[in-house]
Amino acid sequence: MKMEKYASSKLRGEMKEKKVTTKEMCELLKEKLDISLNIQSFNNKIGRANFSATFFFQCMYVLNVRLINFDIDNIEIKSKKA
Repeated sequence: MKMEKYASSKLRGEMKEKKVTTKEMCELLKEKLDISLNIQSFNNKIGRANFSATFFFQCMYVLNVRLINFDIDNIEIKSKKA
């Protein structure tokens, strides 16, 4: 799985595990970090897997995720060739 899709899937998985809806996620981001996203914007961002590492960690923070396990054997990473 491409790295971007993996991050999106990981975020959705953590939300599901914590039983946090998209609406609640947007509310948490606003309440804790003053990040304003409506539900559609959040879904678009996650659906396109077009978000920064900073946003990923902000989401993990508001979900109160203290340990993130990555299945690196299932992440496709492109290497940069010199």
